[in-house]
Amino acid sequence: MKKFLIEYRVSILLIFSVVTLLFFVSQVSAQVPATGGAAVGTSRSLSIGKGRLEVNKLRLCKIRERNIINRSNSMVAHAHRLVQFFDSIATRVENYYSSKLVPSGKTLSSYDALVADIKVNKDAITRLLQVVQSDAANFKCEGDDPKEQLDKFREDMHAVITGLKTYRMSVRNLIVAVSNLKKNGVTTTTTTTPTITP
Repeated sequence: MKKFLIEYRVSILLIFSVVTLLFFVSQVSAQVPATGGAAVGTSRSLSIGKGRLEVNKLRLCKIRERNIINRSNSMVAHAHRLVQFFDSIATRVENYYSSKLVPSGKTLSSYDALVADIKVNKDAITRLLQVVQSDAANFKCEGDDPKEQLDKFREDMHAVITGLKTYRMSVRNLIVAVSNLKKNGVTTTTTTTPTITP
């Protein structure tokens, strides 16, 4: 019985080594060019390797493309929600001023300038959001330069964040002015923030 097991192991080892040898011989013969018998490490094989690297980067980009687009769209949607939120606050303050304070004889001398500043900042942020939304919608891995597209989106998103801060500050200035008018009945001068340009 022992002799049978030893012969069985030797036979399996012999078959395995023959199959492995045939596999390696076929791989080496496939890599050697048929014309000159050049070595495997020539420039031709290096250029193929570089092409594979680009293919691998493209494959990884395609895997991540959906996540990038989803994250970009959610950032744009969040910015839209913030604009709507600030707009609703500004509308409520304007309604309060016109329905409660003006009939009681309290008016702001700078009210028109504050409302105009809010409108200018809202228009600017709306244009910036359209640019960012088109950046997010146009992202493709097969494009000319996906990294450049992401960098452009990032720069545009930073502009949107700055625009949102400016818009929020202009709404805040209106709130402070109306609040001070309500409490004191006195007009206070508020500093207007610079407007943003897309």
